[in-house]
Amino acid sequence: MMLKKLFCLVLVMAIVARARAEADGHGVCGKYSPDRMLTHVLRHCAKPAKDLKAPVTPKCCDPFSKISEKCFNAIINSDTWKHSGINPKIALTIPKRCHYHH
Repeated sequence: MMLKKLFCLVLVMAIVARARAEADGHGVCGKYSPDRMLTHVLRHCAKPAKDLKAPVTPKCCDPFSKISEKCFNAIINSDTWKHSGINPKIALTIPKRCHYHH
């Protein structure tokens, strides 16, 4: 009986953890959170996401072929992105600005 209660508790905790992760954007970007995607994959896009006149480099543009639009939106709306001074309206222009690169 004790083992059954323990199993149920672990199952409920796993379900709650999964729901919280999905609410925070986990899953949208695969196995990584939007914050991790920002700091590791899109770190080269910080300047172009703050200033429309900043050049969009190939290092910034390359990851866009590998991430979904949902993932990019989750990254833009992440707390890390907001606290870094990046303007979401300007950040949304990066994919279009990358097309001029290729």
